[in-house]
Amino acid sequence: MDLTGSNLRSKETRRCSECGHLKSKQMKELVKQALEAVKEGARFKVDLVKRSLYVGKKCLIKEGKFEGTLDGLSFSIYELENLYEIYKHSRPSERSDNKRRCYFRALKCKELSEDDMLYGVDREVAQFKLETYLLAWILSGLFVWDEESMGKWFWQSQNDKDLVILRNWIDGKL
Repeated sequence: MDLTGSNLRSKETRRCSECGHLKSKQMKELVKQALEAVKEGARFKVDLVKRSLYVGKKCLIKEGKFEGTLDGLSFSIYELENLYEIYKHSRPSERSDNKRRCYFRALKCKELSEDDMLYGVDREVAQFKLETYLLAWILSGLFVWDEESMGKWFWQSQNDKDLVILRNWIDGKL
């Protein structure tokens, strides 16, 4: 699906008159389309601190603002760790290896098992899912920083020490 084309400007797309962001039903559908676009090779950028999501040349969420809700979401550390595990063992590509900035560490090609290489998810897709879900959890208020249980500056998973969440990703402060 092409997120850079005119299909987003059709009569079916309704936008908020104040900010121009997509309304709830369209937002859910657009995230599905965005995932398909990433699967087909579209570039994306998730900015956790600025609360923004870009796919192709389209800004889907800008500074945490979009019309609609993120109803139906649930959050658990288990879900986060599962998405990270999929990302960590995902199949790299030349494109994913050339990315300048990644929030999370993934295994290099020589560190992956044969099963990871044969059956693993494409790294761009796994990264998109992990970062987009994390952004949605933050925006919906399901993932909030608790200094007592998470620490002052970062949280590290007990199950995988490579999974680290920085506080400024969650509270948005630089």
